[in-house]
Amino acid sequence: MIGILSLLAIPALYAAMLVYLARKRDARGIGISILFFALTFATGFWSITQSRSSTAGIGFIFLPLMATVGGFFGLAFGRWRTSHEPARKALGWLTLGAAVFVLFLNVREGFATRVRNQGRDDNYAAHGAAIARNQKSISASLEQNRGREGAFLDSSIRANRNDRTFLIAALPNDSISPALLDTLANHPDRGIASISVGNPGTRAGTLSRIYRQGNFPDYFYQILAAHRNSPPEVLRGIHRNPGVMSNLDIWLAGNPSTPRDVLDLIAKKTTDRSVVARMLENPALDCGLLSELGTALLRRIKSGGGDPSVARMTALLPELCPAKKPA
Repeated sequence: MIGILSLLAIPALYAAMLVYLARKRDARGIGISILFFALTFATGFWSITQSRSSTAGIGFIFLPLMATVGGFFGLAFGRWRTSHEPARKALGWLTLGAAVFVLFLNVREGFATRVRNQGRDDNYAAHGAAIARNQKSISASLEQNRGREGAFLDSSIRANRNDRTFLIAALPNDSISPALLDTLANHPDRGIASISVGNPGTRAGTLSRIYRQGNFPDYFYQILAAHRNSPPEVLRGIHRNPGVMSNLDIWLAGNPSTPRDVLDLIAKKTTDRSVVARMLENPALDCGLLSELGTALLRRIKSGGGDPSVARMTALLPELCPAKKPA
């Protein structure tokens, strides 16, 4: 807070100085100063907004200070450019050069950012196009290798193990051998590793090992929470300690391999309509869980929130909780 106030103190001093000069009817340089303040602010604002970085907004904190520097340079030039003192006159023209240089830096950085953005866009488009080509090629090859899809994919992946676009296109296929998926789950490229871990053919032992290693990015928790082959102890551990990931209950609620005790805990505490909707589609849903979800829906409705899952629950009720016939 003190730092932000310090950044605003100099702009406030600049504004006070302009007001003071205006009241003294000493307007020399005020117009040029305001012009350079506005130009510096505008070019700085434009330069910052060219960035797509999540931290680019920090630049706005320093923008008033930067514009004030331009304003001071403009004020010095406006007041000293016609001075009879050679040193002061020279300094005035130097401040003009400094003000223009600040504008130049802002504009140059803005255009450089646009060039970087375009380069990233081109690379992303080329990367996506290569993946699409590989997907098409793999699909055609699988058609030609009916009955030996697994052997074809395993050999192709090993032959192209250094081609990232090929691996991204190939790894979602469910015919890859668990042994190869186990190897690729430790791939140094986390993107490749995550696709390997998320493959439906990845075995429980691999998922358990990845979880125990604990050296993976936090988004792996979501993959493990949703995977049907994740062992019960892994799913319980993720429910107890989800790391920095939020709302993993959505993935656990829809996973038929999630232990019943975890599903019970989720059903009892949730008020999230997405969690309720996912659990209603879980094949492991039974009458007990349905009753807990009904209670959750009542809590939500009482708090003023409607829920589209009511109709789905009503449809499931006679199937999962059939009325007992009187003896």
